[in-house]
Amino acid sequence: MLLQASFTDQNASHAKSRLVMIDDNPLEHLIMKRLCQRLKIFTEANYHYDARAVLNQLRQEQAHNLPDIILLDLQMPEFDGWDFLEEFSRIYTSLPKNIKIYIFSSSINPVDITRSATYPFVCDFISKPMKQETLQQLYQQFDEAA
Repeated sequence: MLLQASFTDQNASHAKSRLVMIDDNPLEHLIMKRLCQRLKIFTEANYHYDARAVLNQLRQEQAHNLPDIILLDLQMPEFDGWDFLEEFSRIYTSLPKNIKIYIFSSSINPVDITRSATYPFVCDFISKPMKQETLQQLYQQFDEAA
């Protein structure tokens, strides 16, 4: 497991909310970590640079350790977000938990937005940088559905 950074917030409003962020930019990790802490959302957040490591972890984890939400960058070296989506599409029906994936990208290309919508487990396309209001809305949708 190539866990790069994580935190656990015992004051978060939802007892078992887990977030995983896959992005090759450490600044994006820092911004997201600070937003989650400030907003007191997600009891656990993990930040990865390597999408393959996350896939391997998903294949091995039990339901209670799986994330609820994955924020996925599309443009990463070697194994990018599209590679992750293709691999995830092969395993998602066998996972013991429904994981929601949000594309989190600096791309404004309509082709990327349209292509990402073809995956049934992708909930939305969020443009970088992450805004506090956007993260709050994402979390509220998750919390209401839980």
